[in-house]
Amino acid sequence: MYSIVRPFFLHAVTSVHAGSGSEIGLVDLPIQREKHTGFPKIESSSLKGALRYHITQSLKEKGEDKKLELVFGSDGEENETQASAIALSDARVLLFPVKSLRGVFAWITCPQVLERWNYEIALHEYSIDPLPVPSPKTVSSDRLIAANQHIVLEEYAFEVTVSDDAKQLAERLAKLLSDHVQINIQDRLVVLTDDDFADFVKLSTEVNARIRIDHEKGTVDNGALWYEENVPPETIFYSFLYIGNVRGKGIEGLQKAEDVETFLVKENTFPKVFQLGGNSTLGRGILRTIWV
Repeated sequence: MYSIVRPFFLHAVTSVHAGSGSEIGLVDLPIQREKHTGFPKIESSSLKGALRYHITQSLKEKGEDKKLELVFGSDGEENETQASAIALSDARVLLFPVKSLRGVFAWITCPQVLERWNYEIALHEYSIDPLPVPSPKTVSSDRLIAANQHIVLEEYAFEVTVSDDAKQLAERLAKLLSDHVQINIQDRLVVLTDDDFADFVKLSTEVNARIRIDHEKGTVDNGALWYEENVPPETIFYSFLYIGNVRGKGIEGLQKAEDVETFLVKENTFPKVFQLGGNSTLGRGILRTIWV
């Protein structure tokens, strides 16, 4: 069905609120999370919707609405429907930023996350070498070490060692992320245990208080205080774009999966930067696309 698979990274330039709806709890508007791990994610439907919206704006200006329908499918407002030629996987977290006593912040990951990345890359037979999987409690440099081989993330201290595997992992990630992420990853990569990583991605997201002002009174509306959760800037997700042939006859130059790949990737129709999730007017949800 899908003959081409293209992995890509999503770099959170600003805080991202890919919401899961409202809940009764400390956080009124939580982010989307995987049910079995609790890790932050961006559901494929949210990702595809944001990409479709962004690409719609650029194609309408060029009068290429038909190409949008053939690639993303019809919007369901007409009697004749067109199935999409592409699919997207949920975006999964690879690197998560955490405040550090030295070096401002660290990018944390864990063996479970790295092994899952390697498994998915191998599953899709994509031609890149697997990432090294360093032992937990290792770092890529001494930049984050506060004292006596300890780093301090948030209010928690961890005894760590600088390892060659962690250095190699940081170098591989820096090469994959290329020049798109200007912050030096070789100085701030930390590999934690799976359990410690799970705790940080659950407890170290941004939770912001929001209010709504009654403009006549100049005071807060009754009941207009809520808390919403965001994935912090500098989080790195990854996802997969699956490409197949256009359903039906298509149009000249847009029929085969290779045509769709050329249209989306090689002709830069797939946006390099786009907005996803809530609070777009507050500058939230800006994501950078980085092809692997």
